[in-house]
Amino acid sequence: MKAMLRWLVIALVAWGGAAGGYHAWLLQHPHRLLVLVDTSFSMRDAMPRVPALLRSLEGQRYTVYALETDKAPVHGFADTLRPGRLDAYAPRRLAELAARADAAPFDQADEVVLISNASAEELAGLPGWRILRP
Repeated sequence: MKAMLRWLVIALVAWGGAAGGYHAWLLQHPHRLLVLVDTSFSMRDAMPRVPALLRSLEGQRYTVYALETDKAPVHGFADTLRPGRLDAYAPRRLAELAARADAAPFDQADEVVLISNASAEELAGLPGWRILRP
């Protein structure tokens, strides 16, 4: 019985140490999610649904979020998405987003999510981003 008790204590300490170490590592190296919002004229009718999509992306443990539109950055990596006021204006500029894919914060992101109602032809040149339809 003593041998089994010792084995149990050693197993619990080892498992707890591994879990604690992994937790600490994930706190120091969170998943970086870059969210891009298409704010073109054609998104005008879809804009009321964008905040709900942004909320659905939040809440993942060990994740920080950056937010940009196709026109300009909104905020860098933070614990939550703070969209402020997103307005649909001007023509769509998805090609410019793809051209910036090698610069910050694109090169720092582990995953890029684009919220857009663009056609498949317009989205074809984008480099492996996850597309969410509003």
